Formats: sequence, structure tokens, C-alpha cells
Amino acid sequence: MGLRYLVLALWLAIPIPALRAAPLELMGNDRTVSEERARPEGIPGIHALLPHPQELSELDGLSALRHVTHRARPGDSLSKLFIRFGLAEQERQLWLRSIQKHHPLKGLRVGQEMHLYFTKTEPSPQRAKGRESLKALEIELNEDWALTWEKGSKGIIFSKREKPYDVEIKTVGGVVESSFSEDAVRGGLNQALISQLADVFSWEVDFEKDIQKGDTFKLLYEQRSRKGRESKASFQILAAELINAGQKFFAIYFEKEKGKGGYYDLDGRSMARAFLRFPLEFISISSQFSHSRFHPILKVDRPHNGVDFAAKRGTPVRAVAEGKILYAGWRKGGYGRMIEIQHDSVYASRYAHLQGVALGIRQGVSVQKGQIIGYVGSSGRSTGAHLHFELYRDQEYVDFLKFEYPPEDKIEPALRRVFENAKQLFLAELASAPNS
Repeated sequence: MGLRYLVLALWLAIPIPALRAAPLELMGNDRTVSEERARPEGIPGIHALLPHPQELSELDGLSALRHVTHRARPGDSLSKLFIRFGLAEQERQLWLRSIQKHHPLKGLRVGQEMHLYFTKTEPSPQRAKGRESLKALEIELNEDWALTWEKGSKGIIFSKREKPYDVEIKTVGGVVESSFSEDAVRGGLNQALISQLADVFSWEVDFEKDIQKGDTFKLLYEQRSRKGRESKASFQILAAELINAGQKFFAIYFEKEKGKGGYYDLDGRSMARAFLRFPLEFISISSQFSHSRFHPILKVDRPHNGVDFAAKRGTPVRAVAEGKILYAGWRKGGYGRMIEIQHDSVYASRYAHLQGVALGIRQGVSVQKGQIIGYVGSSGRSTGAHLHFELYRDQEYVDFLKFEYPPEDKIEPALRRVFENAKQLFLAELASAPNS
């Protein structure tokens, strides 16, 4: 568990494994903390993969660690580097065999960064001078991951480590004066956060129809980025407040188990449903479900058994629920390029007039709720770029805009105290957020 969760858990006096929710020091509108694994004191750079200091003291003759950072040059190889750093033949072969066994490298890229950690043995009657031995090796795999080998009493141990993030905790807020999207941007939200906010409250508020002048919003969110890659930061709403037409809505992010979280209201009821509210992030409904609608191309009245969402060509289309792809391709009869998903024994959905399908989407493939499956287009019998979406229940058409699904779950009694502590902390932070 990261340092930020440990500090917060100690503050709240709650069981550590239960809480994903809040990062370190939620005190102020803008805080930064480096999310690294705790390092054993006195050991530089290897992010807890080296032994604890008391373990080192048990190793005979070990007095210090020397850290060397090296960037691969043209013609470099691990074998050449080991020779350059003075490793004995037997030790070189031991390391090379272990590296090839655990994660064979096809070669070093020019500029690829690596960290070498050496121990130094004291002089002995057999060896007048001490000799350095390689204790640990870390090689940058890509921007996100590093490969680490560490030599201990049980041999050389391999692991793959995700690089640490810098985490910023921010609060923002605003008042709707004209357009929610415009006012949200003016209040400090980017498109990723606007999309998340609309998804979080999608079953409570229709952001296209219900939002009105005077409504307010507040967010507590986490921004995660790696040094030098701030432009590729990811964002996660931790808590949100929305006041729509005088009615307050709250959402608290909470993980029941590591890596599996969701949003809950103040009573601990899930705000999620088995289905997404809409198959697009930003929606504009151009034609609703109808038993009789004048068709703009055929010039006749006929049922419109789905919902049309106006959107720019190429807009990502999401699976509204998990399921299996029944069909992905061109369909005659006006649908054009289409995807059909069977969600369970009862429900199925269709996405028509697509410009294209996403990579890997084909018949028989399983998809998750919210997964990008295709892109808005105007294929088939269509007058312009839009998504035609249909939902079926027991092979009968359903008006998706009027259908409601029960919440997925609620907080169990065993986690109730943990949730309540996180909720109170988040609400205090939201109260300090600006309104504009």
C-alpha cells in the first residue's frame, strides 16, 4: 500500500487494507506527494526491493552500498557492463543466467536507464583488497515499468516494478451560468473530469436537460503523473457534490477491495448500475424512441426503435454493459456498420451507423462495461454523423431513456465504519472547495 494510504489510515484509525479512498494530507486545495514504495532507511534508490538495514547487518563483510546510474550507449551489453564494473567471471555468469531466465532482454536501447547497487567486502587474509559485488540491478523497461533483480540469501530474485507517481489532490467548484461544460472548464475542470462527473451522476441527473442556471458543483479529485509526463496525467474523482434545482447529490469514491472501487451516495448505496446511462460520454439526443416517427430518408412514418445520439464523426462509443460480441461489421437494412452485444440471457444492445469498430472487437469477444467498442459515423441509411442505439429485453425493444436499473450493491456492515470515516473526511474537503 502506498504511503499516502498509510498516513490517511493512521489518521482515521481504520484498518489499512480496507481503504483506497483518500490520498495523503487532504488539507488545502492543492497538494503534491510522491507515491513511492517506502524505502528502507539508509538504502538509496531501490524502492524497498533491497533488504532492510538490520538484514544487511547480518551479511558478513557488508559495509556499504554504492549506487551507479548508467544510460546505455551504442554497443553496450550487460556482459560488457559487468566487465567494466569489475565483476568476477563467476559472478557475471550468475547474473547473466538469472537475467535470461526471468526476463530475457533482446538488447539494451541507446539511452535506456539502469541502476546498479554494489556492496563492498572487507579485506581478508585471502584478499588484500576488498571487492565490490553487485547487490541489485534495475533496468528501465518503458515509461511505466522497470525490471529489478536483487541478490539475497536465496539467490537472485526478479520482480517487475511500476514506477512511482506524483499525486496531486485538488478541490474545484463552480456555478452554472450558461453552459455546464463551459462553466465547468471555467471552474477548473478538464474534459476527463467533466466526463467522469457526468457519468457519476448520470442516473440522478440528465446533464443535457436537467442542469440549469444557478446549479453548483464541487469536486475533490486526484491527479496522477510521472515526472516529466505531466501532460499524460490521469484523473480520478474522489468525491463530488452537485446541487441541481435545489436538490443536493453527493458521490464518494470507495474501494471495497484493492483496485475495485466505485461511487456511493451518503447512505452507502452504489451510484452505479449494471448498465451505463449512455453509450457516449457527452450526449445530445437527436431522436428519441418512438412507435411512429417520420423517417427523413424513406419519407414514411415508421417506428423508431432506438435512440439517436448526435455526435462528431469519430467520437468513441462505449459498451453500456459487459457482455459478448454477437456481431461486428456491415449489416444490411440501413444499419450500416454495426455492433451487437449480448449482455446476459435477457438483455442485448445494438450500436449502428458506425464509422468503424475498435481494435480487437469481433464476434465472440467479451467486453467490459464502458469499454470503447467503436466510433460514431454515418454509415448505412443515415443523414449525418450520429449513433443509433437500441436495447432489447427478451428480444423486445426497450426505451433506453425510460428504463431504470437497480443499484449494483451497497456498503456491507463490516466496511461501514471505514466508509463513514472516509465520507466525513471527503465532505469536509468539499466544504472548503470554492464555488467559482
